[in-house]
Amino acid sequence: MRMYWPQNIFVGMGKQASNRENPMIFLESKSNYGNRPRFFEKLIVGSDSGSKKLSAGTQLGICLTALLFAIFSCSGNNSFQKKPPVSIDMVIKTEKVAIGGTLVIPSHLKTTSLVILSSGSGPQDRDETLEGFKIFKTIAEHLAANGIASFRYDDRGVGESTGNFVNSTLDDHAKDLESIIDYFKVSKSHTFKSFALLGHSQGGIVASKVAVANTSVKKVILMGAPAVPLIDVVLYQIREEHKQLGISPSLIEEDVSAHNRLMRAIKDQNNIETALEAFQNTSQAILWFQNSEKELDLKKIAEQVRVTAKEYHIIYGLPSLTSFLYYDPSKDFERLNTPVLSLFGGLDFQVPIHQNKDRMENALLSAGTSYQFKTFDKANHFFQKAETGNRDEYSKLEKRFVDGFLDEISSWLVDE
Repeated sequence: MRMYWPQNIFVGMGKQASNRENPMIFLESKSNYGNRPRFFEKLIVGSDSGSKKLSAGTQLGICLTALLFAIFSCSGNNSFQKKPPVSIDMVIKTEKVAIGGTLVIPSHLKTTSLVILSSGSGPQDRDETLEGFKIFKTIAEHLAANGIASFRYDDRGVGESTGNFVNSTLDDHAKDLESIIDYFKVSKSHTFKSFALLGHSQGGIVASKVAVANTSVKKVILMGAPAVPLIDVVLYQIREEHKQLGISPSLIEEDVSAHNRLMRAIKDQNNIETALEAFQNTSQAILWFQNSEKELDLKKIAEQVRVTAKEYHIIYGLPSLTSFLYYDPSKDFERLNTPVLSLFGGLDFQVPIHQNKDRMENALLSAGTSYQFKTFDKANHFFQKAETGNRDEYSKLEKRFVDGFLDEISSWLVDE
């Protein structure tokens, strides 16, 4: 704001303020005083009977009062934006389940869209608390500070949400997200007509699936989201973990194939026993390889292998996993007609760039929609600053995002 020192200051009291309830200060400026700078030429107090010239001291006092009034008015106008955001815990009831979540509304909105955050694999709370890092809460607070409303929610069976996560499928997660959108579209107290969906990891698959069929979704943010079927991600992770343990390439590939065959057998409900036998054989070979210099108890090894095979038989049969395993998210990316911001971690071990970025970009090019990719070189899957990106490092890292990550999201959201 440009400040001009007044040359004439009138305090309206009578005719000059007849249409106002309170006395007002009127500022008049004269532009030409020759070569001599003057803060004011004269000061007049207006009244019904006329005006009178005041002493220099009185003039200075009123002038300073006017200046303080102007400064106070400016700070008063900005005070609204400095109010803290409103955070509202709520439960949204759908046809089958109740969804607990938190709506955060800033005091001043810079965009009319509500950002809905969907978490990654596994039962997550609304903050997506992973290794002590409250990922979604941190994002929501940043969005609010930048004039963006958000809603984050508990997965089924977690916190205030009902239902059973283990038996929830991809379609169930998509229906929950659609129900949240439908709720806010008709809510009497907090109505939103347009939405931006942010999905982290597996949540990106859900967000894209919903965005394809919902015209209320105006933007999509993919945060470390896969562009390949989840089975490709799982097999990649198994292979990389074995490499880090120094297992021989031939044995690695045998075990990767054993996992692959077991997942397919469970999906098809065919040849499961044969697949389990192959799985146990490779698991036993890996244990022998890792403990080649130790004396091993054959009975303990056999029992450990049996327990491991049983666990994977259960895991690979869970609806919460199987419904994602063979689903190809790139097919949804090909159908998107909303702008997309996709964020990658240069050290993301779980959803690596080389496996997913090109596949995603080709799909978005096919869709013809606008998109923007951003890679954070030293970021892991949680977008923390990392050294290796491996899972065993997560809990040791600072609970904050890499520099520039949050600003990338908020600036993209408010950019129309």
